[in-house]
Amino acid sequence: MFVNASPARRGGWQPDARHDWYSVRRALNYYLCKLEMKLGRTRVRSLPFELCVDVSNKCNLQCPYCPTGRGESGRPRGNVSYELFCRILDELGPYAYKLELFNWGEAFFNPELPRLVAYAAGKRVRTLISSNLSFRLKEEDVRALIAGGLSYLTASVDGSEQQSYEAYRRGGKFGLVMDNLRLFVRLRRELGADYPKIYWRYLVFAHNEGKVGEARALAQELGLDDFVAEAGLHEDPSWAPQGSYQLDYLDIHPNRCVWLWNKAVFHWDGGLASCCQGFHQHDDFAQFRPGQFRRLWNNDKFVAARRIWTEPESPLPPGHFCTRCEKVRVFRQLSRAPAAPALPPAEGVVVDS
Repeated sequence: MFVNASPARRGGWQPDARHDWYSVRRALNYYLCKLEMKLGRTRVRSLPFELCVDVSNKCNLQCPYCPTGRGESGRPRGNVSYELFCRILDELGPYAYKLELFNWGEAFFNPELPRLVAYAAGKRVRTLISSNLSFRLKEEDVRALIAGGLSYLTASVDGSEQQSYEAYRRGGKFGLVMDNLRLFVRLRRELGADYPKIYWRYLVFAHNEGKVGEARALAQELGLDDFVAEAGLHEDPSWAPQGSYQLDYLDIHPNRCVWLWNKAVFHWDGGLASCCQGFHQHDDFAQFRPGQFRRLWNNDKFVAARRIWTEPESPLPPGHFCTRCEKVRVFRQLSRAPAAPALPPAEGVVVDS
C-alpha cells in the first residue's frame, strides 16, 4: 500500500517549522504573497514562494500534445548554465519553498543536473524533477542526484507495457523506464536515503484507461512511493477516457491565476514566463537580470496580467499573452478558441474510440 502522498495531492505547500526548509523569512513572504493575492494587488511586495526553472528544453520523445514533442521551435534548444541557475537561486532561494527543474524538456539532458540539485539543496529549497526516464542513465549520476539532495522524482509513464505506453510517449521504451526506476529505488536503499520520493504519474487517455490498474500494481511492486492517475491533455475528443480524472496542476482558482502571484517560471535562457504555458520566446514577460527581479515581477506585463483577474470588468489588454489562456476565457466567460485538428494515433497502435 502506498503511504507517501505525492506533492500533487498535498493541497499546496504550507510553511511548517518542523521542516529544515522552514525559515521566518519564507513564512512571512508566503503569507504576504497570499494576502496580496487575496486583496487583488497588481503591484506586489512579496516574492514568489515557488520556482520553476526549465533546466533543459531538449527532449527525446515525440508526445503529440506537447509542442516540444511536435517539433515546434519556441526558442533555441539549450541547457541553463550553472552560473545563471545560481544567480536565480541566490536572489529568490531565500523566499522559495519549492523548485521544479523541468517544464518543456528533459532535466536529465542537462549534464550539470546533479550540481544544480545540490546547489538548490544547499539553499534548503525542495527540488522536483518530472521525467520520462526513457533513456540510459548512468549509475554515478543517479548516486550524485540522491546524495545531492533531490527531494522528489516523478516518472511520467502512461501505460503498463510497451503498446499502451508508446501511443502517447512516442519513441519511448517502456522497459528502459522500468530499469531506471529500479535503479533509483535500489540506489536510494543502498545509500540509506529517505529521498527522493519516487512517484509514477499516469496520464489517462482512451487507449490506456484499461491499463491503470496494472500500472498501479507494478508501481507498488517496484517499491515506488505513490501512483497518480490524472487526466491527459488532448485536442481530439477520441482521446478522452470514459472515466472522470482530474489534472490538479491546471486547476482554476475561483478568481485568481495563482501563477501570477505565487510562482516564477524561467526558461533555460533566463526568459521569465507568465506561467508554465509560456513556450515561445516572444511571449516572455521579461529577461532575468541579477538584482532586478522585484522590478521585473512588477513590470507592465505582469501588472496587466494580474489586472485581468482583479478587475474582471476591465477590457482585456490587446495582444497580451494571457488573453489566449483557457483559464482566462473560462473566468471571463468568453467563447473558447477553436480546437486544433485531430492527430492520428501512433503507427501500429489502436486507439479505442
